[in-house]
Amino acid sequence: MATIRGEQGAVQFSASGGSKATIVGTRSWSLTTTKDTLETTKQGDTFKSFIGSLISGTGSVELVYDPDATGQAGFLEDVITPADPADATFELFTTGTSSGTDSVSFSGIITSKEITSTVGELVTVSCDFITSGTITSNLE
Repeated sequence: MATIRGEQGAVQFSASGGSKATIVGTRSWSLTTTKDTLETTKQGDTFKSFIGSLISGTGSVELVYDPDATGQAGFLEDVITPADPADATFELFTTGTSSGTDSVSFSGIITSKEITSTVGELVTVSCDFITSGTITSNLE
């Protein structure tokens, strides 16, 4: 069984559909994928039955803040895009940064940003996002 350490992960992002760049300073990321269900139970059935339906995702990315780090500025400012057309692209990697390998990719919208500054600690930024459209899983 292979073991993958969290420090091997990475995040790539593009604010408006251009080339994705690795966001330097990523501390962690998470993605929760949810599938809606539709009930298909008919009169006379003893047990309920369901089929899968629409799929969506939400998640977060935490960064060690560095205003000079590659990729951070565009990522952090995307939250203030009014009438966001969901043209931002994300790729979340479990290991490495080879596009389409050990990753999950999707378009989405950054829905919130929280900056935390505490005496004696590094300044961190946490951003939440929601997926829009197809979620492509390349986990191997």
